[in-house]
Amino acid sequence: MSAPDYVELHARSAFSFHRGASAPEQLIRTAASLDLPALAILDRNGVYSAPRAYQKGREHGIRSIVGAELTMDDQSVLPLLVQTRQGYQNLCRLITRSQLRSPKGESQVEWSELEEFQEGLICLTGDEEGALRQLIARRELPKAQATLEKLIEIFGQDRVYVEIQRHHLRGENRIITQQLEFARSLKLPIMATNGVLYATEQGRTVLDVFTCLRHHTHLDAADGLLTQNAERYLKSSTSMQQLFADLPAVSYTHLRAHETV
Repeated sequence: MSAPDYVELHARSAFSFHRGASAPEQLIRTAASLDLPALAILDRNGVYSAPRAYQKGREHGIRSIVGAELTMDDQSVLPLLVQTRQGYQNLCRLITRSQLRSPKGESQVEWSELEEFQEGLICLTGDEEGALRQLIARRELPKAQATLEKLIEIFGQDRVYVEIQRHHLRGENRIITQQLEFARSLKLPIMATNGVLYATEQGRTVLDVFTCLRHHTHLDAADGLLTQNAERYLKSSTSMQQLFADLPAVSYTHLRAHETV
C-alpha cells in the first residue's frame, strides 16, 4: 500500500454530545495537512457535521464522507457510512424516526428497523461501545459471532467490515486477534481506523473536560471515565501503515472498498 491510500473512516466531531473534541472544520484542516484525500465524520445519532465538513472539504480538496454512530435499543453503538444517495436518505430516516419517538436529547434505533433502511449503507463494527467489541471483551464469543451474522444478514457480506483499532491499551490485542478470526471465518473485509476523537494530540485535554461534563463530574474524580492516553487523534497514512505493519490484510481496504458519495 502506498501511504496516500489511507483514509480515516471513523472520526467524531464536537457535535457528538461531548464524545468528540474538535470542530468538523478543524478535522478537515488537519486531514488536509496530513495529505489525506478524504475523511468520514460519524457523529453520534446525527449528521450534524455534514454541511460544515462538506464546505471546508471543498476549500481544502478533501472529500467529506457522511456517516453516523447510531445508538441501538440495547444501548450498543452501530457506526454506519453513507455509500449512495439512497443510503443518505435511509440514514436520515433512521435518525429522524428514532428521535421523534425518544425523549428530548435521546435517540434509539431498533435493531428490527435496520433491514428496512439498509440500502446504500456500510456497517462498521469497531466502536468501543459497539456490540461486537463489548461481547468479545466479556468473552461471549458465540453471541459476538451471532451479532456479526445478524449484520451480514441485514447489510450483506460486502457491506459489513470488521473494524480494527489499536490504541496501545491493555487487553486490546486479545480483542483484535478475535476480530481477525471472525473476519477469516465469516469471510468479511477488514478495515483499520483510529476511532478519531480529536484532530491533534492536544485535543485530548478538551475531550477529558467534555467527558466530565457528560458525566456531571470533575477531573479529580473522573479517573475511570477518561481515555488512558492521547492516541485517538487524526494520523497520517504513514503512521497508520506503521501501526498495522504486522497486519497487512488491514492495510489496503480503504479507498478501494469505499466508493461513497
